[in-house]
Amino acid sequence: MQPPTFRGKPSESHVLWRRSGAGVDAPKRFDEAHLREWCSTRGIDFETDKRVDHDRSDRPRRQYRCVFAWADTESESFDMGDDEWEIATQETPRTFLEIDEAGEARLKSWTDEYVFDVEALWTDDDAVAFRAAGVDGAKRLDSRKLTERPE
Repeated sequence: MQPPTFRGKPSESHVLWRRSGAGVDAPKRFDEAHLREWCSTRGIDFETDKRVDHDRSDRPRRQYRCVFAWADTESESFDMGDDEWEIATQETPRTFLEIDEAGEARLKSWTDEYVFDVEALWTDDDAVAFRAAGVDGAKRLDSRKLTERPE
């Protein structure tokens, strides 16, 4: 199966962009297949969902999430008669980059969390680079720093 082609895509590494010359009001384009493949080759989990993130919108939006590390799961054991039961909590993402269908993103690192409006996003080897509204210049997220817990 051939990957989808996008007219006006600035480079093969771009994941999110606007068509050149279309202006700031043009809809953002998103290449889910490229982001999914990038995550897969680096052992990063990729998830999609449709939900409300109140920091970005009051309406449900399609979410695309790269999970770099998961929080440690906790469990609780208890006895009921002669049986011992163990209940584990649901795994939750610890570090992640989540982008919604409007191009708004949430980044959770080991120490901080940010919400920003992505203008362009592209892959660069083991990193994701982006330009965002209100942020000076391009920023680069090294996936290894989000995958490995700092000491």
